[in-house]
Amino acid sequence: MVDVTSQVSVQTTAAAKPSARRYYVLGLLTVIYALNFLDRTIFNVLIEPIKKEFALSDTMMGLLAGFGFALFYSLLGIPIARAADRLNRRNIVAMAFAFWSAMTALCGAASSVTSLALARIGVGKSAGSPASQSIVADLFAKNERPRALGIYAIGTYLGVFLGYFAGGYVNQHYGWRMAFYVAGLPGILLAAILWLTISEPKRGAMQESFVPEPLGPTLRFLASQRSFIIVLIGFCLTTYTNYATAAWIPPFLARVHHLSSAEIGTYAGTFKGLAGMAGTLLGGFVVAQVSRGDDRWKLWAPAITSGLAGPVFALCMLTQDFAMMVAMLALTSFLVGFHLGPIFAIAQTVAKPSMRALASALIALTATCFGQGVGPLAVGMVNDALKGSYGADAVRYSLLSAAVTTTLGALLFVWAACTIRDDIGRAAA
Repeated sequence: MVDVTSQVSVQTTAAAKPSARRYYVLGLLTVIYALNFLDRTIFNVLIEPIKKEFALSDTMMGLLAGFGFALFYSLLGIPIARAADRLNRRNIVAMAFAFWSAMTALCGAASSVTSLALARIGVGKSAGSPASQSIVADLFAKNERPRALGIYAIGTYLGVFLGYFAGGYVNQHYGWRMAFYVAGLPGILLAAILWLTISEPKRGAMQESFVPEPLGPTLRFLASQRSFIIVLIGFCLTTYTNYATAAWIPPFLARVHHLSSAEIGTYAGTFKGLAGMAGTLLGGFVVAQVSRGDDRWKLWAPAITSGLAGPVFALCMLTQDFAMMVAMLALTSFLVGFHLGPIFAIAQTVAKPSMRALASALIALTATCFGQGVGPLAVGMVNDALKGSYGADAVRYSLLSAAVTTTLGALLFVWAACTIRDDIGRAAA
């Protein structure tokens, strides 16, 4: 039986904390999240020069673009998230951020495909995001989380925006190696700022109580939360769309529309990055409002926008008109970005406080393994298979798979909405 009066009292007290402090922490974590996506996205705009220098296939470029992150998550994601449910999360985020920033800079010093691949593996964010989301969940109440995590999730597209712009400009004027140095080195300084200026919030501050759970019962509880499992699968599919397009839109613009490196950075950064930021930010605010009366809107709204993204992206790939392509790319990014904050919030809301970092890591692990591990690789393999018949247009047709996956993800979000209210009640009990 949930003591509603006690919960309201706790949430009112927590909400009374100075907003400026809460939003400073949220803003700093969002910038860190953005720089991680800058570090990983910058590779995508450098695919063509790296491929040329090392004489690689699209399949190999797909492996370099995504598989390293999946490997990092597979090995370290769950153990570090489990530590984040018990140890100081601020320290974990700061150390992870400094490490992946240094590894990004090392990509610029790569002398072979092997050294480049090893450096790319280290750019993964398995230690950072689950701990960051757990911190945010302890600063904002249940109904505030879609908005707060929507703000946090704009880091995805802010990083994409900065990565495309910085990568395109620096590569054209100074070469691809310098682009990695520019992307990686500032992060080490920001990690020190994080360490020195924020403190670890009280764990479970937005709940009546906090009781640490052993790993076995934690996994059994999450597995019993039906909406969590269905959302996890759906998010894998929509993440495939995000990562496949993030990796292969720059080569698509170069091969099909013959843009220069700087032009790719400008168009991809503006129409994919900024539109995605707008969708992500709006998604968090809209869902925070519409779901106050019915928690099912936390999934219905992402389902609607993800479902619309499929046909819009198909038109983006198939149209011959450049202006139409750019407009549909922007609209796709807006629609796909809309669901990120609400989905992050679901992972925090249907899990107990002692399980939040692990729940976030499970979502991130499976979505990254499938989305970033499979997405860029699958498109690269199909590129190589189709280029004999379609030449430069091969990437246009291989990317159509992303239209299918986001539509399937939308259907799963609708299904998950059927049980979310019961699952939220169980997590609060």
